[in-house]
Amino acid sequence: MAKRTSKTSENYTGEGKALVIVESPAKAKTINRYLGQEFVVKASMGHVRDLPKRGFGIDVDHDFKPEYEVLDTRRKVIAELKKLAEHASKVYLATDLDREGEAIAWHLWQALGVPADRVHRVIFNEITASAIQQAFAHPKEIDIDRVNAQQARRILDRIVGYELSPLLWKKIAKGLSAGRVQSVAVRLVVDREHEIRAFVPEEFWRLTAYLTPELQQADQLRDGWRKYVNQKKDRTRRSDLEWLAAHKGIRAELIEVAGKAFRPTSLEQAQQIAEALGWKVEKANRQPHRDYKDKGLEQVELIGHLGTGPQYAVRSIETKRTTTRPSAPFITATLQQSAATQLYSSTSKTMRVAQALYEGMDIGEDGPVGMITYMRTDSTNISAEAIGAVRGLIQDKFGQNYLPERPNTYKARSSAQEAHEAIRPTDVSRTPESLKGRLIGDHGKLYELIWQRFVASQMKPAEWDSTVAAITAETPQGQVTLKAGGRRLVFDGFLRVTGVDVADEQILPVLTENQPMAPLELEPIQHFTSPPPRYTEASLVKALEAEGIGRPSTYATIIQTIQARGYVEQKDRKFWASALGEVVTKKLLDHFPRIMDVKFTSQMESTLDSIEESHVDWVQVLREFYDPFKQNLEVAEREMPATRSEISSHTCPDCTKPLTYRWGKTGRFLGCTGYPECKFTCNVDREGNPVRAALTEHNCQRCEKPMILRSSRGKPFLGCSGYPECDFTMPCDETGMPLRKVQATEIKEICDECGLAMAVKFKGRNAFLGCSSYPTCRGTKPMPPGVYVEAPPKAPPEQSGINCPDCKRPMVIRKGKRGPFVACSGYPKCRKTIPMERLEQFKNGLPTPPAGVDGAAPAGDSAEADTNGAAKTSTTRNGKLVVESLDTPVSCPECGNRMELRPGRWGPFMACGAYPRCKGTARLKGKALEQAKEKMPAPPPKPKAEATDIACPECGSKMVIRMSRRGRFLGCGGYPKCRNTMEMPPELAEQVRKRLELESKGP
Repeated sequence: MAKRTSKTSENYTGEGKALVIVESPAKAKTINRYLGQEFVVKASMGHVRDLPKRGFGIDVDHDFKPEYEVLDTRRKVIAELKKLAEHASKVYLATDLDREGEAIAWHLWQALGVPADRVHRVIFNEITASAIQQAFAHPKEIDIDRVNAQQARRILDRIVGYELSPLLWKKIAKGLSAGRVQSVAVRLVVDREHEIRAFVPEEFWRLTAYLTPELQQADQLRDGWRKYVNQKKDRTRRSDLEWLAAHKGIRAELIEVAGKAFRPTSLEQAQQIAEALGWKVEKANRQPHRDYKDKGLEQVELIGHLGTGPQYAVRSIETKRTTTRPSAPFITATLQQSAATQLYSSTSKTMRVAQALYEGMDIGEDGPVGMITYMRTDSTNISAEAIGAVRGLIQDKFGQNYLPERPNTYKARSSAQEAHEAIRPTDVSRTPESLKGRLIGDHGKLYELIWQRFVASQMKPAEWDSTVAAITAETPQGQVTLKAGGRRLVFDGFLRVTGVDVADEQILPVLTENQPMAPLELEPIQHFTSPPPRYTEASLVKALEAEGIGRPSTYATIIQTIQARGYVEQKDRKFWASALGEVVTKKLLDHFPRIMDVKFTSQMESTLDSIEESHVDWVQVLREFYDPFKQNLEVAEREMPATRSEISSHTCPDCTKPLTYRWGKTGRFLGCTGYPECKFTCNVDREGNPVRAALTEHNCQRCEKPMILRSSRGKPFLGCSGYPECDFTMPCDETGMPLRKVQATEIKEICDECGLAMAVKFKGRNAFLGCSSYPTCRGTKPMPPGVYVEAPPKAPPEQSGINCPDCKRPMVIRKGKRGPFVACSGYPKCRKTIPMERLEQFKNGLPTPPAGVDGAAPAGDSAEADTNGAAKTSTTRNGKLVVESLDTPVSCPECGNRMELRPGRWGPFMACGAYPRCKGTARLKGKALEQAKEKMPAPPPKPKAEATDIACPECGSKMVIRMSRRGRFLGCGGYPKCRNTMEMPPELAEQVRKRLELESKGP
């Protein structure tokens, strides 16, 4: 029988199939439909290489050379792709068409090591048969200018993040971070917050008259209006206009008195005109303004009724035809804005749903179908083929009257990439109605939004008849003029597709000049000018686009990042700057004005574009940025004042000492100055007031003590007031109402994505609803309000069969982010762990490095290097490698890579050269230790602390000069009771510097 070969070797012998690499499995599945049997389509799962997670990864002194490494999560993918690429006749890189997609293609090429003559780049704006065939018929080369532009962006972001973040740790709190673009976005929110606080509202009054031309029925209509007002507690403009339209009434605003514009700024002015029009004031209710008590403003409500007043008459009527043009088809920014305002969708969710529509959806057409064109674009261009298709649909579906003579064109931003297209359906004949039941949930809603916007963009404008009536009356104050406006839709045009709500448009009855009018009621109402509105996701995206901050592919990431870092908070769909965001922004503005300058950030985006478009030297761009940035950084290290604590007006409830504001990576909190004797801390609200746990009416089910409303990681829960003696807790809502416990089978919810049933799932101990057809459908929902499902108990850890070498307790097998490992059951008292691959060695009583690794020696072996040239080594009782000579290379017992000599707090040691991917270490002994000390002499001893005359602001003790890795600083002499630290004053720092210079010169 002939030897059986694997499928891979069968497919790739000689002239094999062509390999096509895309980013995602969904995209691969869709493209696979349109390619023949001679192609194999695989997914790279997105980015495959990046700068190292730990470490700078950029050689600034050698033209900013980046050090790329394959992502840990992509090693298996790259290994599989390498095998396929070895036998493939050609390799097509079909990543996205933007700059980031180009960079992914280049990284794939570099990681796979395929010769340039076998690598081809294909790009397409939509995943359709014609677009795919066209792209593969005309493959391109990787555009290195686009790659360099993306490299420059990535390196710039790494420089700013890795250089600024440690400075924030030192000056404010550990765990903080800064970003080149994200920090500027935070500044926009912080600046808006400052504008709102500094805003001083101005009082003004409006006088609205409700009139009717039906003089004979005026008394009856007046009674009807009063009855409507008294019964309608939730009056709106829409409900008023509906009543008036049904009773031939109109709404008019007073705009002019005695030939001058009417805009009273006080109660007296408004009351004077109202009384001149026959309105009788009964009383004025006054109360402090709800939002501006500190500014001494009052809210005034006038109570009164209409008495005998002047006669009203129509002075003039003017009607003219107006038009409303359709909006341009969607680009990324406008799609995110419209989805936020119409679908209440976050930017990240919008882009996730749009990505799925682009990559392909299963709508029952023998496989997944790409529904929309590429969704990361800033161009409003439309291909001639798409224009022809949509014009044909408009004519067939709506008629010739809705089709303009020529296609509508739209002007894009100057920086837009005109080679791209706007976001549109790949096949406009797939109407939302035809996809009912096949494209549902968020995907159906977003597709309908995109389809309507695209079709409407190529239709005729809507036409309106706008009418303005001027109504006058003679009063003791002179002639007054009121204006009543309304408009009527004459031709719906593009609104036939997008829809129009005319309920808010006033419909005027038939009026003639000099026609008398009877008043139904007058309403003098106080108003105040409004501060600038807080940003929403839609308006923040609009601001980022207008200012040129970021690019279409980054808006969602920017908004997600600034919230995750705790610099801004979203409440009622509006962004508020957090205290942490304000203090970080102020520090960066004071010392890095260029980085935080909106115009500079916009110019930098343009410069990055010029690398791609004008072949600008990307290294020179980085150098021009880095040199002044490095100088600012050095100055900030010396001069930026630390903001670790700030005395508050609150006292500790436990020991009555003052509380100080402190900073953590999650924001501001209050801590006792009596630390460490008193460990009281508490959260604070937006104004800095302590948030104290509130007792509730519910009692503990275990000990009957009152329950307290608490919060952990932003989630409320009820905890026993008897803690720590009683640690009973139960979930609740934000008001403290306990949630009802239910079984998972009792929850009946349908997936919005596919219509199938949803199931209760857990992430950690938190429950959520996930589609039962996962991973085919990835739809999720939060749990229904008012109920919770208890998480199943954790399975007991598996016994490993060995005892801990340190404390002799049994060791168990646990699961971590990187897979299973062996850990002591005495955790946290004992933290001993052992890699899973060494478990069998311990079971067999042979705690040695893995067999076959260079440098591995049997336990207890102290012989010289063996005949194969391996280093002289031994192992400790628990399998720790001990190196006894450095005459020959030493290999890591964990991964086999070469080990390197490194300094440590307790002297030199050996560490794996593949760090941080491998954290293997080895001790030094005997000759090896002597050799290491010669190569790495011990650092000079730290200088002793020097006393100063400066008093600690927290406890009053004298501050002393101490030394750290970052230089000298002032620390409290009362350490460890008081841990306050400060920057050295410039005068003292200069004195110390001069003294050290004199000492270094000697006598």
